[in-house]
Amino acid sequence: MQDFLHASHDEVLQAIERFEKMISAEKFEYFDVHQIENIYEFYFEKNRIEQAEQILDVGLSQHPDSTSLLVKKAMLIAEHGEIDEALKLLYRVAPIETTNPDVFLTLGWIMLQKNRVAKAIHYFTKAIEVSFDEQEDILLEISYNLNQHELYLESINYLELLLKLNPNNENALFEYAFSLDKVLEYEKSISAYKQLLDVNPFSDNGWYNLGIIHNKLGQFSQAREAYDYTIAINPKHEEAYFNMGNSLVQSGYFKEALDAYSEHLTLTQEPAVLTYQYMADCWEQLGNYELAIRLYQLVIKHQPKQADAWYGMGTTLMESENFTAGLQAIDQAISINPLNADYWFAHARGLFELDKAEDAARSLENGLNLDPHELTGWLELLKLKIILDDEFDTCTYVNGLLKQYEDTAAIHYLSAIAHYHYLNNKSKALEELKLALDIDQDGISDINEDYTDFLADEAVKQLIENYQQK
Repeated sequence: MQDFLHASHDEVLQAIERFEKMISAEKFEYFDVHQIENIYEFYFEKNRIEQAEQILDVGLSQHPDSTSLLVKKAMLIAEHGEIDEALKLLYRVAPIETTNPDVFLTLGWIMLQKNRVAKAIHYFTKAIEVSFDEQEDILLEISYNLNQHELYLESINYLELLLKLNPNNENALFEYAFSLDKVLEYEKSISAYKQLLDVNPFSDNGWYNLGIIHNKLGQFSQAREAYDYTIAINPKHEEAYFNMGNSLVQSGYFKEALDAYSEHLTLTQEPAVLTYQYMADCWEQLGNYELAIRLYQLVIKHQPKQADAWYGMGTTLMESENFTAGLQAIDQAISINPLNADYWFAHARGLFELDKAEDAARSLENGLNLDPHELTGWLELLKLKIILDDEFDTCTYVNGLLKQYEDTAAIHYLSAIAHYHYLNNKSKALEELKLALDIDQDGISDINEDYTDFLADEAVKQLIENYQQK
């Protein structure tokens, strides 16, 4: 690369012209090693790989012992998947090219392909030791390779070395923020993206990725702001509109989400089946059940095995009080994915509305076996069991659940309600409520209006307030 940059532009073009004439005329032309390298770099940078391979073959036929050309050959064939052949070449030249970082970089990359991570790190470290004025580029190249192999912690180590050399290296900051995201260091990732955006406020992908992190943290207003900047910089950033729609949905802005999803549809070249599904959900939330059903049907037409679309259509039909058709749609969702608890809860609702209480109880149990943290489901199931069986033993049932799910807050809340409301044992109810609050205080919000007497009890209120003050 350095030779190409320092060589006279005219000399390089003349050498390229001679080479191309040689190929077309099928005649012999001599090139020295530097000319071969410059021609190779020209083609490689233009992504004209066939010509790059040709000039290397010519060069090695004229200079078979040129270690610099052998290194380039090894790098090229390694990228084409011939890693064992490349390894042989590199082992041959490594004792001679001891100050060539490309040798050690390529050896490290090959070791990553062979899943020999420790050996790869050894070669990458050697590459840094001999990189001299190219150290930033070498460190960045290493981090790219490591990130591609999902070795994010190792990549972070190299990127931190690079950022000590140059805190404003834009590419390094982007890779650093990306790596931190992958190891769930979200706050550090946000800081890195903000540092990147201080360097380059017009990085649309920087703003876009920042929005993704805010979304992961449930910071939807900050996510929307980041997507706004993304779109202002690049109005054709289709995924920013899609993610903006998702953030708006999470904030309850369904009309605005529909606008964002519509923009995504105008930009995307791919069949946007998921976008139609999310738009259907928005129309369902807005009470336009007819349009929601039409969109769910469109999704199902394109992807008949899209279980969530069947589920969405089922819940929409139920909202329209068409419980028979809704139940049929939910049946389709369950047949595709029987391990989704929400499908079973919706199934139970449809059955209950059709006066099939025993079947509804079984569907509720199926859902709760998959998601035992769903307190509302447990409360509904308990009521159903009491209604269906005049001799139902609430105490035995709840104690059995406590043994099965001893560390589950929902079961302790259920036990507290059962002992207070059905078993007239206030002291046990308070004991169970305390255990539930120890595990998850937020669960108290799932106790609905059917148990206002429990929530209005002074001892219960005091216990809840004590935890809230903590």
